[in-house]
Amino acid sequence: MKRLLLFAATCALALFVAAPSFAATGVTLFGTATQEASDVKIVSDFSDAVATNDSGGVDIAVPTGTTFSSLTALSAQFQLQTGDCGGGSPRFQVNVDGKNVFVYLGPSPSFTGCAAATWIDSGNLVGTSDACRVDTSQLAGGKVCSTWAEAVTLLGSHTVTGIQFAVDGGWKQTGKVQTVLVRSITVNGTTYNLAQETTPPPTGGKVNPAKFCKALKATMGSAAFNELWGTNTNAKNGFGKCVSTVAHARNAGKTEQQITDAVTACVAKGLKGGPLGSCVAARDGVAATKTEAQEHKAAQAGSKKKQHGNSGHGKKK
Repeated sequence: MKRLLLFAATCALALFVAAPSFAATGVTLFGTATQEASDVKIVSDFSDAVATNDSGGVDIAVPTGTTFSSLTALSAQFQLQTGDCGGGSPRFQVNVDGKNVFVYLGPSPSFTGCAAATWIDSGNLVGTSDACRVDTSQLAGGKVCSTWAEAVTLLGSHTVTGIQFAVDGGWKQTGKVQTVLVRSITVNGTTYNLAQETTPPPTGGKVNPAKFCKALKATMGSAAFNELWGTNTNAKNGFGKCVSTVAHARNAGKTEQQITDAVTACVAKGLKGGPLGSCVAARDGVAATKTEAQEHKAAQAGSKKKQHGNSGHGKKK
């Protein structure tokens, strides 16, 4: 319990450590939250005695002067990878008077039973009449089970200083681990896309090969990048192969653009890790990025074609 209270207090004060850049501004990661290609991954791990991996989340900056009654939209698209909704997590935390109003995610009335490995759209939680979805118990006059309307009556004129998407429910899970992905958060008129910021090269122009490969690796993630480029046993020579391929390409600008276009298309499919690397290799039209499986398939096709050509069929007599 002390670990959970410490997390709530830390969020209320917004004392978070910044993480990698986003496509959206006004967003900061804290705790265990990590940036992935198309979303943010947050883990709550209570399977050990370490407190630093208990919780994490996404902090959303709100405009100065925002009051509780001026909130018109609050929603998220999220997915449970490990565990279930439960233990008050995942949830929104609306910072008011140095404390938190909790807005729980998941099916009412228990806020458990979230479909696993499925993207869930919370819908707009502002104005919800679900009993107990809103918890104002940290504030004077508040209570654990509240509706949005009751919270507005209690806190409508109070200033909102921040909002977080928080995950700390590992303690409630059978395996003591809760893993949540979140790909977008909407607050009032702004939707924050939590995909990693990309820095593609300009169309038709050549970027320094080392700079291009560095940006490519940051965009794809190490696992996907190594799947695309790595050729030795542990796939650690990927960066060197990338730089060499681009540097020696007949048209480096075109090669960079082909790879960039393939990455954009494959990330849009929600792929990551090895599958993302394989997808890019299949789409970019660059021979040096073919995976072993793709090269083997091409070799087999070539062999069959050669055998067919030597069989005598179709030859002039």
